[in-house]
Amino acid sequence: MSLRRRIREQRGATAGLEVIPFGFLIFVLGAVMMINSWTVIDSWMAVSAAAREGARTYVESDPVTAWPDAQRAVQNVMDDYGRGVRALPATRSSDDYRRCEVVTITASYDIALINAPFIGSFGSFTTIDSSHTERIDPFRSGEFGGSC
Repeated sequence: MSLRRRIREQRGATAGLEVIPFGFLIFVLGAVMMINSWTVIDSWMAVSAAAREGARTYVESDPVTAWPDAQRAVQNVMDDYGRGVRALPATRSSDDYRRCEVVTITASYDIALINAPFIGSFGSFTTIDSSHTERIDPFRSGEFGGSC
């Protein structure tokens, strides 16, 4: 068999070798999507716990230090969950601190577009918000704020 004929024959050739990089790319993108979906679930749990803890701290604190204490509580919970870097400042529904007043504390977190281990997070995908409502203790001292 001549050399020219061997080169033209396709016996022993592997077809589709050029598709392997695309398959690897799809695998990597799928893994990144799975990581990001878990990030959304874990961040939602962190934000809801932070809002709940912030509201509880706010209604149980001294009227003068209630808001700084609540903000510190929200940030501490987000730090405990490992989400403190991209946590947004907490907000409250009312500036009034009176007995029986209903207050809502909202915690927020900015979800990264890409979040991969060893690489870090890049961009901004969406923001997750969670609110928790509590009533300020009606039996505490201070100004009366409405019907209990």
